[in-house]
Amino acid sequence: MSTPASEVYRVAGEKRSGNGLRWAATVVMGLFDAGTDAPSVSEVVIRRADGSLVKRLPPGDVEHFEKQLTEVTADLGTMDAVPFAQKWIAEPE
Repeated sequence: MSTPASEVYRVAGEKRSGNGLRWAATVVMGLFDAGTDAPSVSEVVIRRADGSLVKRLPPGDVEHFEKQLTEVTADLGTMDAVPFAQKWIAEPE
């Protein structure tokens, strides 16, 4: 029997450590209307239902973060735990 990924994992956008320079760069780039190219001050984090850390996904710019969070969250709601882990947690071969 399959277990839904949403029963095993939680996904959230969490603030990245050392955000001072990224925050400043995001503000400056926003002034030049380059907001989506600005470095994201958040990253997508996958945790077990008990709250323990599983994986922090590679951060990117603001647009990448938003797309990644949307995709991972959608997969969490539609996939079983094993395929979800294979897609988002397993290291590429």
